[in-house]
Amino acid sequence: MFYQEENACFVNMNRLVLSLGCGFLSPVIETLIFAYFASVSLADSRGLFPRLENVGAFKNVSIVPTQATCGLPNRSTFCHSSAAAQSIRFCTQRFCIQDCPYRSSTPAYTALFSAGLGSCITADKNDLHPNSHSNSTSFIFGNHKNCFSSPSPPPMLAASFTLAVWLKPEQEGVMCVIEKTVDGEIVFKLTISEKETMFYYHTVNGLQPPIKVMTLGRILLKKWIHLSVQVHQTKISFFINGLEKDHAAFDARTLSGSITDFASGTVQIGQSLNGLEQFVGRMQDFRLYQVALTNREILEVFSGDLLRLHIQSHCRCPGSHPRVHPLGQRYCIPNDAEDTTSNRVSRLNPEAHPLSFVNDNDISTAWVSNVFTNITQLNQGVTISVDLENGQYQVFYIIIQFFSLQPTEIRIQRKKEDSFNWEDWQYFARNCSAFGMKNNGNLENPDSVNCLQLSNFTPYSRGNVTFSILTPGPNFRPGYNDFYNTPSLQEFVKATQIRLHFRGQYYTTETAVNLRHRYYAVDEITISGRCQCHGHADNCDTTSRPYRCLCSQESFTEGLHCERCLPLYNDKPFRQGDQVHAFNCKPCQCNSHSRSCHYNMLADPFPFEHFRGGGGVCDDCEHNTTGRNCELCKDYFFRQVDADPSAIDVCKPCDCDKVGTRHSSLLCDQIGGQCNCKRHVSGRQCNQCQDGFYNLQELDPDGCRPCNCNTSGTVDGDITCHQNSGQCKCKANVIGLRCDHCNFGFKFLRSFNDDGCEPCQCNLHGSVNKVCNPFSGQCECKKEAKGLQCDTCRENFYGLDVTGCKACDCDTAGSISGTVCHPKTGQCVCKLNVGGRQCNECLEGNFYLQQNNSFLCLPCNCDETGTINGSLLCDKSTGQCPCKLGVTGLRCNQCESHRYSLTVDNVHGCHTCECDSLGTLPGSICDPVSGQCLCLPNRQGRRCNQCQPGFYISPGNATGCLPCACHTTGAVSHICDSLTGQCVCQDASITGHSCDQCKDHYYGFDPQTGRCRPCNCHLSGSLNGTCHLVTGQCFCKRFVTGSKCDACVPSASHLDVNNLLGCSKTPSQQPPPRGQVQSSSAINLSWSPPDSPNAHWLAYSLLRDDVEIYTTEDQYPYSIQHFLDTDLSPYTSYSYYIKTTNVHGSTRSVAVTYRTKPGVPEGNLTLSYIIPVSSDSVTLTWTALSNHSGPIEKYILSCVPLAGSQPCVPYEGHETSATIWNLVPFTKYNFSVQACTSGGCLHSLPIAVTTAQAPPRRLSPPEVQKISATELHVQWSPPVEPNGIIIRYELYMKRLRSTEETISEESRVFQSSGWLSPHPFAESANENALKPPQTVASITGLEPYTKYEFRVLAVNMAGSVFSAWISERTGESAPVFMTPPSVLPLSSCSLNVSWEKPADNVTRGKVVGYNINMVSEQSPQQSIPVTFSQLLHTAEPQELSYVVEGLKPYRMYKFTISLCNSIGCVTSASGAGRTLAAAPVHLRPPLVKAINSTAIHLRWFPPEEPNGPSPIYQLERRESSLPALMATVMKGMRFVGNGYCKFPSSTHPVDTDFTGKCV
Repeated sequence: MFYQEENACFVNMNRLVLSLGCGFLSPVIETLIFAYFASVSLADSRGLFPRLENVGAFKNVSIVPTQATCGLPNRSTFCHSSAAAQSIRFCTQRFCIQDCPYRSSTPAYTALFSAGLGSCITADKNDLHPNSHSNSTSFIFGNHKNCFSSPSPPPMLAASFTLAVWLKPEQEGVMCVIEKTVDGEIVFKLTISEKETMFYYHTVNGLQPPIKVMTLGRILLKKWIHLSVQVHQTKISFFINGLEKDHAAFDARTLSGSITDFASGTVQIGQSLNGLEQFVGRMQDFRLYQVALTNREILEVFSGDLLRLHIQSHCRCPGSHPRVHPLGQRYCIPNDAEDTTSNRVSRLNPEAHPLSFVNDNDISTAWVSNVFTNITQLNQGVTISVDLENGQYQVFYIIIQFFSLQPTEIRIQRKKEDSFNWEDWQYFARNCSAFGMKNNGNLENPDSVNCLQLSNFTPYSRGNVTFSILTPGPNFRPGYNDFYNTPSLQEFVKATQIRLHFRGQYYTTETAVNLRHRYYAVDEITISGRCQCHGHADNCDTTSRPYRCLCSQESFTEGLHCERCLPLYNDKPFRQGDQVHAFNCKPCQCNSHSRSCHYNMLADPFPFEHFRGGGGVCDDCEHNTTGRNCELCKDYFFRQVDADPSAIDVCKPCDCDKVGTRHSSLLCDQIGGQCNCKRHVSGRQCNQCQDGFYNLQELDPDGCRPCNCNTSGTVDGDITCHQNSGQCKCKANVIGLRCDHCNFGFKFLRSFNDDGCEPCQCNLHGSVNKVCNPFSGQCECKKEAKGLQCDTCRENFYGLDVTGCKACDCDTAGSISGTVCHPKTGQCVCKLNVGGRQCNECLEGNFYLQQNNSFLCLPCNCDETGTINGSLLCDKSTGQCPCKLGVTGLRCNQCESHRYSLTVDNVHGCHTCECDSLGTLPGSICDPVSGQCLCLPNRQGRRCNQCQPGFYISPGNATGCLPCACHTTGAVSHICDSLTGQCVCQDASITGHSCDQCKDHYYGFDPQTGRCRPCNCHLSGSLNGTCHLVTGQCFCKRFVTGSKCDACVPSASHLDVNNLLGCSKTPSQQPPPRGQVQSSSAINLSWSPPDSPNAHWLAYSLLRDDVEIYTTEDQYPYSIQHFLDTDLSPYTSYSYYIKTTNVHGSTRSVAVTYRTKPGVPEGNLTLSYIIPVSSDSVTLTWTALSNHSGPIEKYILSCVPLAGSQPCVPYEGHETSATIWNLVPFTKYNFSVQACTSGGCLHSLPIAVTTAQAPPRRLSPPEVQKISATELHVQWSPPVEPNGIIIRYELYMKRLRSTEETISEESRVFQSSGWLSPHPFAESANENALKPPQTVASITGLEPYTKYEFRVLAVNMAGSVFSAWISERTGESAPVFMTPPSVLPLSSCSLNVSWEKPADNVTRGKVVGYNINMVSEQSPQQSIPVTFSQLLHTAEPQELSYVVEGLKPYRMYKFTISLCNSIGCVTSASGAGRTLAAAPVHLRPPLVKAINSTAIHLRWFPPEEPNGPSPIYQLERRESSLPALMATVMKGMRFVGNGYCKFPSSTHPVDTDFTGKCV
């Protein structure tokens, strides 16, 4: 416990914090935790825990006794004490008044629909506004003339009033809700439309401009809305459907003056006085309050519930300040004021001290009890209970801050659950013996309770008592420093309700103390706690009931208190987080194939550790998976190699072909899905033969047979064949199942032949066909042809053509000996009187007669009686004359066999005998003259085709005749029909071949009389009137009985001749109708007859929902009946059955139900959008439609840009609102929505929405044009995506070095303003008078040939965009400077002249070349150089050096460089350099003068060309005999130096002298 003396600093500090108002809680708790209990760490845990807060603030609080609060029931007084001790000896009187300063209840109202309703207004009790009472009535205003309500007497408005009404408009446009006029002038008027609400009013200055409030999207057609207009003096507020989210009005305005009303006048509801602005729709509960309702009261009128406030909720705000202050419930503010306004009034009496002040989070307020009249009441004390209301909290501190003298005994209790009993939590007492306990007793267990001793001296005012649940000092609670591992301590801090008992009081029992100090007063009871979230949430929603922890995503927990793992996160058992570890739930590895998993300790290798192992087992694996982690596929399913294990279709069916698998197995490998194939079967599913095999068969143990393809005949030597037929892939000219022989007409099968075989090429005319021997190539020749290809004729043949070779066949007897036929025509050379190609024919009138080896031509001698047309010519080869039909003989002079009667008159020749073969003697012929045939016995006639009387022709093609065999009594005589043998019966009842049988409908043949008796069967009951031939029993129909078929069987009736069953029974087993739903309004029904119609006639009745809708009849043979049921309601189920009736009875089918298809939705689909509209998206809402015409399958929100922009992506779904994204800023779109069922779509009217402006995009770099050496022209285009109105351009520039480095800061060099709209044609002529900002600029005063970078900034009303940089150089000018060259020696006769290219700002243009000039030469002997100017070379721009050759040794030369661009040149100062020294030349021989026999005087001249500094002379002497006069002279290679030459090594042998000279 905190003792007041020890913690005076703490109390003072917290008073400072508490004086800040509502924001005091967190600093107080932090001070408590870190200033005093530094050893208890609740915030250092690695788990997540909500911050500590005052969980008791604004919660329900109660007191016992209930009247223990001051000011109840009437005003009271008490003595206020200060911190000074002497203050309790006197009385500083204070009042306690609990009454509200303004209203405490909702005022009465006038019902404007109580009277004056017009006749056109209809009352309705069905369509009512939400939350209506059961006996409520709405009123329908139709679109009729003079359709309005006129209350009488007309109400008169006060200075403050409120109008409230429920409206359901059903027509677009402006509609009058209510209007009052006096003498034709408007006093006030309220109108609505979908876009705006307007209020007209009249002041002392006359009719004022109306108040217009935009209500687009809030007032919708065919939707109930509640509209309230609140007026107080000159303030007016509008409310739609209650309050806004911040409990404010929809809109608040100021009138130009108070409304002036008159007692007289006319009020019309639903129509203006001029008959216009007719309201069409419904109104309900139209009320007039003669006061300005508060915002809470307007919400109560709308919803029926008054918004509850924690502090004296019944006290209302005044009309001038109708809104409860959002930051402090004690105060009220105007509707048009900001939340931070100082214009506020108190809703409570300044002297009020209600009980709710104890937990209003405001230290400046205090609850005061009533004054106890005696010590007994004081010792009984009071009990304050705080209900935490929305759940169980973890409570760590309870701080009681007293306004009065403190009690001497405090007992704190808690309820762990609302249904549990109260438990003692802590005791405080001046002397703990009052509770029967020790002072500051020990705490044996974490959940033990002790009594803490209060100080003997406490503050006289503003003292406090703190209960620290973990550390109720001076004795710390066991486990306080290991809270998360002490379950009993965790349970000990839980509470849903807290109760505090105050008894006794310090100091007031002293005699000098004023008795009116005997009361309790509490500034604040702070209950510091947090939501119980098991260490898995750092925040919770305490506004919900019950509160809900906002579980962290990382914890993977769920539940109100994050008390369990998410379904797929049970790889470890749930564990709450602590100060060290979060113990987040671990995910099961279910590969997206399960919706939940569970923990199995047996599957966990480390079941007692959280961070190692895992025992998650996936539940109900989906998608054909199995295994602990759904990582395997079920039997008969497989996973493809490298497949994503989490893919929905990861497990695919094996689909093994049992024909190709071993033992017809359908299992396959888990990975890859390979089925267990037979030996010669392949394919994942074993559904195909291996290459080289075919004919997959289930009975074949190897599966397939070998192809045995001939590789010489297959394409590319392929060994494979067709899987089913075994056909190998033959080359073009190869055939055979195995491609093993040539096709017909081809030969020589060879592997190297791409076509396999080559064509036979048989001669078409000489060969029998195109086919040849495939091995030898021999064609099959015609007999007269020969050769491999049958392309030549044999001997004695001619003319190979289409018909082949033809033989000459010259007749030796008719042709002249020794001649041959014509080679082309084959005509032989004939003898005299012989003709024909082969000389084998006689001429006309003769015929050929062979005679030995010759032939004769004899005359024909034809008989003109027997020749056709009396011809005398005969066949030339045979001598046969042309005979008539049936005439024969060489000369046609006799009839053929079996013919007769040859005459001249018979043009047809001889007649045929036509003897009957069955009646004629075998082998005989007829008489050639008469034609009479020779007959068998019992036969007669010329042709022998008739029998003699008493006989008839034998049946079955037998010869001769048979006797008649007629019955003696049954037949008329013994003679029968000669052809059929049928006897003639003597009575009508007799039939049969011999007249010995009864006819149909007769029976019982009598051989004595030759007669039969009639059957006499009943026509209606017998099948065909026949009966049994012996018994006479008639053959009856199915339901008929009796010997004559004249009675119905039992249970049958109505014998009818037309009834195929004879009689009828009740039909049975009628099938139900079959329905085919055609549309939303029609069902096509058909039904078959009953399985047992039991009659020849049926009547059908079709009943829908037990109502007959169709009847029809049918007769045998029965047919299927059809009926189209129309005019049905969409998406409605109908029940049908068939009632079937015949003459005997009826039956019915079972009922079947069919539902019509959905139709086009019905209703008013209204689309609106939500303000504000962003630049790239629009949120739209629309009305939800009913499912009367079928379920709404989807809403389709489509949009079309009006300016041809890129199309937008439509929305499809079930929501009634959607946000369309990726729109183009500042673009007008047409939106429309469709509500669709499967039967069609209902379209809304389109609305146009313009997206907001956005910063421009895609601004291209400017175009820079070179004007001169000091000026650039810059021009640019507007952004490709202006995204709004371009109002300004800015041009920025920076200067670059030649190395592209920036040498100057970016600076703005140009700016232009204006107005450039991307939609100029959409604006009116007067909408904008500004011109577009300028897009061109000229930049002058620049450096020549200098690179500058430019970029443009485009600005619209929403932002700006920079273009990319672009660079350009200024124009060239003459160069200004060139550095002197550097000259270095290379040899005695060459110098290297080099130079550097100056910077661009010096060259001032592109270098086109360098001129190298030699300007002077000076030898060592000259004191003054020789000057001249010689252009040595013009170098290219990229050259930076030049070698000058042909110079003299050891001379000083000077050079200049001229740099030139396209404009001009500049010459550098000179640069000098000396060539290297060389060997001197032109040295004369010395002059020798003998002095004596041993001395010689020598002198010499200097060399003519020293070629270097002053030379050093060396005098040598050599014997004159040494030089070899005949020695070979060789020239060496000279190299740089003092005149040395190099010779090959072979030139100078070892130990050999030589002489040389370097030239």
